[in-house]
Amino acid sequence: MRGPPREKDNEEIKKGASNRAFDYSIIFGNNADAGRATSPPPKEIGDSKKLGNPSAPDPPAYATATQRRRIFLRSAAIVGASVFLSRVLGFLREWAIAHQVGSNAITDAYYAAFTLPDILNYLLAGGALSVTFLPVFLEYFTSDREEEGWHVFSIVLSAMTVVLLVLLVVAEIYAPVLTHWIAPGFTAEQHRLLTYLTRIMLPAQAFFFIGGVLSAVQYAQGRFLIPSLAPLVYNGLIIAFGILLSSRWGIQSFSWGVLAGSLLGNCLLQIYGVMRLSARFRFSLQVRHLGFRRFARLSLPIMLGFSFIFVDDWVIRWCGSFLAPASITWLGYGKTLMRVVVGIFGMAAGVASFPILVRLAAEKKWPEMKEGLEEALRHVILATLPVSVLMAILSRQIIFLLFSHTRLGLHDMEQTALAMAIFLLGTIAWGGQTILGRGFYALGDTLTPTLIGTGLALAWLPVYWWLAQQFQHVGLAAASSLGILVYAAILLGVLFRRLQISGAALGLFVLRTAGATALAGGITLYARQLLEAQTNWQTMTGSFVQAATLSVLFLASFALFASLTGVAPWRELRAAFARKGER
Repeated sequence: MRGPPREKDNEEIKKGASNRAFDYSIIFGNNADAGRATSPPPKEIGDSKKLGNPSAPDPPAYATATQRRRIFLRSAAIVGASVFLSRVLGFLREWAIAHQVGSNAITDAYYAAFTLPDILNYLLAGGALSVTFLPVFLEYFTSDREEEGWHVFSIVLSAMTVVLLVLLVVAEIYAPVLTHWIAPGFTAEQHRLLTYLTRIMLPAQAFFFIGGVLSAVQYAQGRFLIPSLAPLVYNGLIIAFGILLSSRWGIQSFSWGVLAGSLLGNCLLQIYGVMRLSARFRFSLQVRHLGFRRFARLSLPIMLGFSFIFVDDWVIRWCGSFLAPASITWLGYGKTLMRVVVGIFGMAAGVASFPILVRLAAEKKWPEMKEGLEEALRHVILATLPVSVLMAILSRQIIFLLFSHTRLGLHDMEQTALAMAIFLLGTIAWGGQTILGRGFYALGDTLTPTLIGTGLALAWLPVYWWLAQQFQHVGLAAASSLGILVYAAILLGVLFRRLQISGAALGLFVLRTAGATALAGGITLYARQLLEAQTNWQTMTGSFVQAATLSVLFLASFALFASLTGVAPWRELRAAFARKGER
């Protein structure tokens, strides 16, 4: 499958859509009847009677660009608000660590302790169950085969949990050896702490995986509340354990919080949610079942590949173990704040655009899919580029305002601010790849992004090492940002070629947005020099005054230059606010 205009490739897409596609609107839209999920039949989209469910509603057609735009913006706003709350709690978790422990070799060991558990989770595609298990499970419900669907659910949960438990036992036994490979530059004392913390957090991966399957089941039934509480409970318990117990247990209190949060939020709470659906589970290892084999085929590319997105954190910790104490921690704090921007704008746009792209691909509406893809990318660029530049300019003020009442010293805050500013250079690519990756998934292709990501991850390893040796932790942040820019550019080129999108219009939009951002940034940088000569950013009052004043100046300048350079979505937003004001 290389491009939509070719007939044989269209037929392949059509077959793939009929086998894989399902109505994602039940996940991202309003579905009053959880038992009536719909899926497009092979020939006539919307003929729900052919699915054996005559009362099922027809799927949304996304007929016009205006309708798609409204659906996208509304969904992005909802998802963005949800992600924002999750990111805020994630930052509060980092703040609690900085407040209770600080930034040192101990916190480096804590952050490195996540690596081995993350690898196990990644090997079982635990973070991609909405792409792999959910479509398989939902297909049985849309064809009046609920009992068979629950049987496949039982097989997947049983078989994969058994595999995971075996891997966890092996990892617990060989943790000292495995953790040495994770952070070979640590001292003997750091290595002992790393091994201990890793062993505490390893069992959490079983709870994450079980919770992921159970959450996918709830999504398939149109239930979102309880799954959405999982990250809130998880982060909340980490914060609570750390604040209440760190004076007695030290850094390990946060690790016990990880275990408790995953057990309660990601496992027990999700078991309760599935029990409300009258779920049927019977232990089964019937791995030859067609449903399990389909799940395995979708998951294998993700399991066997090591995409740049996931490898980035692991390599940063590995290289960081050879650098000065607290380097991993500075990078962790900086990247967490960068992820706030990506989560609010990039992830929201990616999740909101996914159901639209899937539907358009299933209906073979290639012009509309191209338009929807480009529009989603434009919104991500318009949001992330200026915001990331503004945050980079204000990096010292932001870090001081957030961490001045913690155990971080001035040197720690300066190094964290520098790391954050460099990470922010890649924000546009982190946001863009969420759209581009889902563009491939909408075509039923999980292999291409994995191959690209794996190839780049392997090729980029020397870049991480060389930049780390030359520029210490700042070099690692630079390698991360440069790598994600290259990854997003390759995804863009391959996907646009497959869909036969010229990219000229998007390129012009990027140039205009970058021009407006650069002009606004230049003015703000000059104003920052003037303000820093008058006020001290190393005080709460000084940082707040500088951040507030420069933010207003940057946003006003960007609005002016965006209008002058003809940034299209900016004009649309202004027109929408004008119409709202008239009403």
